[in-house]
Amino acid sequence: MAAYEWLVVVYFSALIAAAWIVPVPMSRRLQATSLGAAPLVLVVVSRAVATDVRWWLPHFFLLAGYWMPGLLVPVTHGRRFEAWLVRSDARLRPSLPAVPAWAAPVVELAYLLCYPLVPVSFAIVWMNGTAADLERFWFAVLMAGYCCYVTLPWLVSRPPRLLHPDGTRRRTLGTINTQVLARASHEFNTFPSGHVAVTAAAAAAVATISVRDGALLGIVVVAICVGAASGRYHYVVDVLFGLGIAAAAHAAAAAL
Repeated sequence: MAAYEWLVVVYFSALIAAAWIVPVPMSRRLQATSLGAAPLVLVVVSRAVATDVRWWLPHFFLLAGYWMPGLLVPVTHGRRFEAWLVRSDARLRPSLPAVPAWAAPVVELAYLLCYPLVPVSFAIVWMNGTAADLERFWFAVLMAGYCCYVTLPWLVSRPPRLLHPDGTRRRTLGTINTQVLARASHEFNTFPSGHVAVTAAAAAAVATISVRDGALLGIVVVAICVGAASGRYHYVVDVLFGLGIAAAAHAAAAAL
């Protein structure tokens, strides 16, 4: 199996085991087990069929890897970690420069673009890279995402926008972002930021294929980081740790 497929097997196998340990209702245990089993079956089937579909399946593996930990959040959980994040924000935010009025919609748009950035990055590597490049791309992206998602059942917190709904004035794009998150996320905060880690890892992988395309995507990633913090979609420390996770995932992929 490819390195990223081993990563998928280990990640979902571990979460399936965790589903029967963490204190969640039986219905959620069964949902999590079913969701975790799907990638394992797809890895085996795609290897047996041996077609190019195996390079496209990680899009689903990434989404499943995001949703599964949300099913494993205990019904009753403490707020100590969330309180630590709030305190860290109180210390770090005052030292950040204010986002100019003209840049506010730009970074909000960038945050919205984090969803298509991975498919776009994959398309660039698919068209210009080799099979080895594709393997490194998916290893970096999945590792970055999984490192952020797997902490959720044990480090539970809500995003700052839900704790302080009036803390940021929402314009059109900000309203769209909050509506997308309300409908397409589990509404828990991922620590570190999965948005930042995954997009940064994807852009770094593209840069090894095309410096120009990697640089353009890198600019979008910087704007995503600013939007994640300024829009209170993530805590500042989430963003900083997300960049660190992306760098580590990229280095691990480069060593393959």
